[in-house]
Amino acid sequence: MKSILLFVALFLTATAMQAQVNKFEARESPCKIEFVTDPQVFEHVCYNKIESKSTRRLQILWERVDFEITEGWEAYVCDNLNCYPSFITRCPEENYNDLYPDSTVNMDVHVADMGKEGAAHIIVYVFELSDSLNKLKIDYLFNKSLGTNGVRKNQVIRMYPNPAQNSFHVEYNYGVSRIELFNLMGKKVSGFQAQGSRSYDISHLDDGIYLVRLIGTDQQVIKTLKLHKRADRP
Repeated sequence: MKSILLFVALFLTATAMQAQVNKFEARESPCKIEFVTDPQVFEHVCYNKIESKSTRRLQILWERVDFEITEGWEAYVCDNLNCYPSFITRCPEENYNDLYPDSTVNMDVHVADMGKEGAAHIIVYVFELSDSLNKLKIDYLFNKSLGTNGVRKNQVIRMYPNPAQNSFHVEYNYGVSRIELFNLMGKKVSGFQAQGSRSYDISHLDDGIYLVRLIGTDQQVIKTLKLHKRADRP
């Protein structure tokens, strides 16, 4: 009789834990991308979303584990609220993400390769604010698989000249709809509709370093490039 009661208790506990995890799931698991190191492209993104399977609002947190990463590379997570620096490996409790029924939360992992060839295996655990024991595990693989399942098509992107004086060009093979410039304080200073054959005027900007964000047709950031604006000097 005791063994039967123990079996029932274990079964109910396992069922409850499974039900907890099934409140949400990752759209891609694992999330995988392959890329070739380019000195003008310093970050790569594996885009992912957490989808609600619940009929109530959930308060979502995450924890990042750099299971394997090339020395010198950095990884960081972007959710619905923030893009956190690499030294933040756990979402602050006060910054939980609201996940409503029939909605999603962004759970993107970025890696900065610093111009070095390599690979990374990043693990993100997603869980509720009210229950940190039951976690959804998601693997993010950067140059870790040669398989085609789930791998995004390689994008070829080239920005020139760099440094630039009054204008610059961006060449790409597909998927860019908009180009936005930000200063190092994060303020947007200019924006353009992307066209493969045009130049982009920056003559009105002060000399300095700017971040050039390439926005895709789905309004996601594809790449972030660093542009040095420098006026011609005699």
